[in-house]
Amino acid sequence: MPTVSVITTVYNGEDYFDRAIPGILSQTYSDFEFIIVNDGSSDSTGEKLNSVQKKDSRIRLFNPGRLGFARALNYALKRAKGKYIIRQDFDDVSYPSRIEMQVRYFDSNPQVGLVGGYCLVEDENRNEKYIRKPPLEHDVLCRAMSKYIPFAHTLVALRREAIDEAGGFVEADNIVDLRTWIKVGALGWKFGNIPEVLGIHYIYQQSFWHRNFTYKYRQRDLAGVQVEAINKLGLPKWRMIYPAGRYLYPLLPHGLKRMVRRFLAGSNEEDIL
Repeated sequence: MPTVSVITTVYNGEDYFDRAIPGILSQTYSDFEFIIVNDGSSDSTGEKLNSVQKKDSRIRLFNPGRLGFARALNYALKRAKGKYIIRQDFDDVSYPSRIEMQVRYFDSNPQVGLVGGYCLVEDENRNEKYIRKPPLEHDVLCRAMSKYIPFAHTLVALRREAIDEAGGFVEADNIVDLRTWIKVGALGWKFGNIPEVLGIHYIYQQSFWHRNFTYKYRQRDLAGVQVEAINKLGLPKWRMIYPAGRYLYPLLPHGLKRMVRRFLAGSNEEDIL
């Protein structure tokens, strides 16, 4: 029984085989299984996954057909054997010591149900490259959820007991991550972040998020989930001003958006030149 289960879903990911798979298989921590759910891909993803699986026994490949992102995550979760669940998006990269650091953090903090870390963001849409440094402490992270999502989903690790108690990932069409983290926190589990860059998150126009939801829709849906965070995590009601601001945010020019994100919302970002 492995200590760690890495779970990844992929739909038509033939262009990204140089990201998640090499990053996970080169981890300094080796006691893991790597569950990959091929979510009904219609390109060469299935053939390439079959080839990769033959080269490393830690890979467990499943082909259930088209489930959709959240259902595919829960499909993977039900088959995972580890006591720690590592999330990994197929088109992102984990640095070699990521799993080792998150396992060490869980072992030292038994009250923590979810841990993330710093993240290098390469945003092709805005032509930005920066290190995102979210808060580290539980109380600050809870408050941050009323303003933005303080975890990069692709770099989150979950204690199996916590995600099971929450009923798995919320099967929504959008913002699966924050909806799920709120359920975990409402159950009394603590949050944490590791003050190290754990990997790279890519933002690009062809991603699922950008292909399926308009910008205004994403902002308004996020506002509703932030209200849920305020109510379920027991945050002060005055913090409703932050989700309300989501309705104005899409109307701002690009340069002003970054200023609002960093100075008003409090997102700590270090530009990479």
